[in-house]
Amino acid sequence: MKVVGLTGNIGTGKSAIMKVAAKRGALTIDADKLVHGIQENNKDVQAAIGKAFGADVLLPNGKINRPKLGSIVFADPAKMKQLEGIIHPAVREEMTTLVENATAPLVMIEAIKLLEGPTKDLCDIVWVANCGKFLQLQRLIISRGMDEDEAFKRIMGQNAQADKVAKADAVIDTTGTLAQTESQVNQLLDELLEVEDEPTAKSGQTSELSEPQPEVDENPTVTDAEPVQLPDITVRRARPSDIPSIMLLIHKATDGKMQPKRAEILQSLSDRGYLIGQIDGEITAVAGWYTDKGFAAIEQLFIHPTETADTTGRAVIKEIHKTANELMAEAIFSFMAPDTPDFIRNLLLEHGFSADEVENFPRVWREMLLDIQPIGTEALVYKLRDMRIS
Repeated sequence: MKVVGLTGNIGTGKSAIMKVAAKRGALTIDADKLVHGIQENNKDVQAAIGKAFGADVLLPNGKINRPKLGSIVFADPAKMKQLEGIIHPAVREEMTTLVENATAPLVMIEAIKLLEGPTKDLCDIVWVANCGKFLQLQRLIISRGMDEDEAFKRIMGQNAQADKVAKADAVIDTTGTLAQTESQVNQLLDELLEVEDEPTAKSGQTSELSEPQPEVDENPTVTDAEPVQLPDITVRRARPSDIPSIMLLIHKATDGKMQPKRAEILQSLSDRGYLIGQIDGEITAVAGWYTDKGFAAIEQLFIHPTETADTTGRAVIKEIHKTANELMAEAIFSFMAPDTPDFIRNLLLEHGFSADEVENFPRVWREMLLDIQPIGTEALVYKLRDMRIS
């Protein structure tokens, strides 16, 4: 019998992977369902939780008020750790019993915190479900009915997904269609059966599952001998459906200093044009800009992670250049707040923006800046036309 540990942060598609394994005859153990069952039926655990978190987390019948408890622990890592200390021993005991009594040739254990505790010791192999945070956010809102603030809090309250990916024996990219995810899982299951039947690898061959790789790509595929492909970079105008992704990107790019609300972003979509840059389907750059009276202005530019400045960041700026030029704008202004990251400023300078003194600008340019420049910002300028106006 083989035991596969499946992990990955919330909304990364673990349930879809479990369904494929179940269809192939595996015994599937969902740690979260075990937690729910223990909270629902274990009176000792219920009493301990009530004592630790207050009587208001218990319903009149003594069972756990899960929404109330969740609102407490997901907002405070220390309280989450306290809850885990109460409930995890009971979960591990039940999980160990299930594994020891299993008769299926394959057992799959799904647990978000598989790698953070002793549950990993039950597993022969670790798989990680992986996708971008913007897709996690959308899944939680659409599939689980969470509001944006709650979904955002759940995602940001978990350990880094990259840490899980780095420890995986195999990573399943769930960014694509369900069929694509199922194909990856079936291939891994086929390979696992081959490892079981042929424990000694043939000459010149290695197994991804039996020989974990020393380095793991952030978004690897699970197919062998696949041709190397360049990343798919696209730039397009943002749509209302992109709002959760834009919110999450701004939060990450500003280290949590900015946490825009949906209404604010929706209003901005009508006030200015938002361009988003995507790499392999994940939004990594957002620019808020507009044109007015023969000029273009970039009011916001967020890029995360920083290394995508050379890909989606450059692509977004080039698109703004192209569109502003087609609209016969004379210049593009970009406004830098005091806390703008250096790499953003340098990226604009590399694309021909300059920090010329305002006194050197033509009269109409100076007048335009006086009208539109936010207080406390520095204006960088990119000249699209000859200075024909005095």
